[in-house]
Amino acid sequence: MPSTGSLPSTVFATDQLVGDERFEAWRCSISVIFDVAPVGHEPPKDFQASVTARHLGALLVGDLNFGRQQFSRGSPRVARDGVDHYLVQWYRSGGFVGQHDDGVDMEVRPGDITVFDLGRTQRTYAQPSHVLSLVVPREIAAESFGGRDADLHGTVLRQGTALGGLLSDYLQSLHQRLPDVTLAEAPAVVQATTQMLAACLRPSRHTHAQARVELQGVTLERIQRHILQNLAAPLRPELLCQHFGISRSLLYRLFEPLGGVAHYVQQRRLLRAFHALASPANRRLRVAEVATRSGFSSEAHFSRTFRAAFGLTPSDVRAMAGGALAAAAGTASQAAPSTVEYANWVRTLQV
Repeated sequence: MPSTGSLPSTVFATDQLVGDERFEAWRCSISVIFDVAPVGHEPPKDFQASVTARHLGALLVGDLNFGRQQFSRGSPRVARDGVDHYLVQWYRSGGFVGQHDDGVDMEVRPGDITVFDLGRTQRTYAQPSHVLSLVVPREIAAESFGGRDADLHGTVLRQGTALGGLLSDYLQSLHQRLPDVTLAEAPAVVQATTQMLAACLRPSRHTHAQARVELQGVTLERIQRHILQNLAAPLRPELLCQHFGISRSLLYRLFEPLGGVAHYVQQRRLLRAFHALASPANRRLRVAEVATRSGFSSEAHFSRTFRAAFGLTPSDVRAMAGGALAAAAGTASQAAPSTVEYANWVRTLQV
């Protein structure tokens, strides 16, 4: 192809398939990066997903739409598949809750941008979402993000922050202009994109670290640890103030950047309950028991709050644990040409 030609592109979509074939085709399509499982024991008959991907030589850019599901990269998968890139995702709509590194909670809301190191573990539970994804080789990350082992795994740039807004504006422009980018222009686009990622991601972690020292400090760290270790116990502000010997005004000031102390406690309890319900190890626990162990005194209040936070009922999440055990047989042999092409792009991506 001449250097002035358009970028290589590929399209995947489930809309021409029926029933269970839709989710199985999607599972195969995304399997180069993630293991996926449906919500519940069976995939929905009306599941929809699509990907339009473009290859810039040193970066892959994908525009994805997908239904509710689980995504995971466990330790065996990370060790086995050898995929060693960074994944930058702008959630234009939808979002997820989950964990990375086998225990660090995270939540991504509409408009947020997140970064995953595909050489490390993660598990997320996604809502129906529209996502712009960039697959960035580790060597580019090493050059742009401050070293080969730059710790960006689980980074979230929030919508509405200066850096999050700046990067989302750039990604929006990139997405709109990619169809007109030629092969000759691709290296310059890659350079501009990695520079923008570095400008927004490196300062964001530095600023976050400074804020934790200057605004939150050691006292906040101690209170957060206490809350996480005692979620089932009463955690009213007056009890926290008494336990740590601080004033209520100081407590509120420390937690103001986190949405307030009551909000923080409730979110930690909800996330604890979410992960307990999603774990097959807890399948014998009743929802009421999970609620109590997570610090909720009323099952009805817990269920309402849970659904408001995640868009799922506790029973929906419980069903995920069973759905995660199902695996499709023979999907690789049924892969569409676009799926195989994209998988090869990811595996061979390099600077």
